[in-house]
Amino acid sequence: MRCALLALVFALGCSDPLQVGDDLLWTADTESGNLEQWTGKGAGEALAPVAPALEDMPDTGRPSSVEVTTEAAHRGGYAVKLVNPTGWNDDFEGPELVHDVGPLADAYYSAWYLVPEEQRVIPYLTVMRLRSRDETGKLENGEELQLRSLASGEYVLSVFSNNAGFLLEPVADPPPLVAAGRWFHLEARYEPQSAGRLRVWLDGTLRYDLTGRPGATTPELVFGVCNAGQLSDAAVVLFVDDAAISLSRVGASGKLAAD
Repeated sequence: MRCALLALVFALGCSDPLQVGDDLLWTADTESGNLEQWTGKGAGEALAPVAPALEDMPDTGRPSSVEVTTEAAHRGGYAVKLVNPTGWNDDFEGPELVHDVGPLADAYYSAWYLVPEEQRVIPYLTVMRLRSRDETGKLENGEELQLRSLASGEYVLSVFSNNAGFLLEPVADPPPLVAAGRWFHLEARYEPQSAGRLRVWLDGTLRYDLTGRPGATTPELVFGVCNAGQLSDAAVVLFVDDAAISLSRVGASGKLAAD
């Protein structure tokens, strides 16, 4: 099975198709060459806002983008490429690809990610969101998985809630580290009820188990992969592949895994 390569050699992985049987509710491998798996039948959308023009930064004011590419792939020949241009403010965070889930009381949300080049992002890079829509269809804030730059050039995975009573969680011990240039797998088990629970796995290892969470504001859940909320010296590129929603944990192997 073919794996597309970037101009530089990255540690890309090939794997068998997901083997989670009837527990697999939805998946997107973009092997169709388009975003239909994410957005078909009105079940999602690609959000690509224009970055603000910042004073003394002539390269700002550029549009973000969400597209299917052959530049890199975790499995097969295609992946989603999200590009966030330099700069952001309260009116702009970056591109996001969302899929409407509906009311799920307990499910697993996962995807493979690749940050192709080492870049310092300030203050963070949000790569996954679990939130909801209100009765008008507006996206509400919720749980976020973020990468934060370290002096070593690596990133540390952190959890943020837009609820003022929670905000940024303390970093897990040992710190869950992510390196540029290699695919990594994120999976979250989200129970969005009041006093709910959020568990997060990085490359198959449980790194966060958070209880008493604020939960979703409405039952209509939305799963998003994004390249949001950063300020850097150059555009930040993020590749995403093999996203899934399941009633059982997919795991980094693509097969059923125990909690």
